[in-house]
Amino acid sequence: MNYEYGMTVFYDPVTKNVIVVFRGETTILEGPFQDLRTGITAGEKLCEELGWRSGIEETPDKSTD
Repeated sequence: MNYEYGMTVFYDPVTKNVIVVFRGETTILEGPFQDLRTGITAGEKLCEELGWRSGIEETPDKSTD
């Protein structure tokens, strides 16, 4: 599963919340999510709803200079 460049999904085991950074926007999904897998799945679902397609790898343009 490929994340877009800059995309982050982080599960906090202390608060059981998920922090999602997607296309420059940070969102906190307040849990409690019972475990890492459940939390990450919720974060990825949010990104899909916002337009992410996991099969497409995107990287920033790089200069060849």
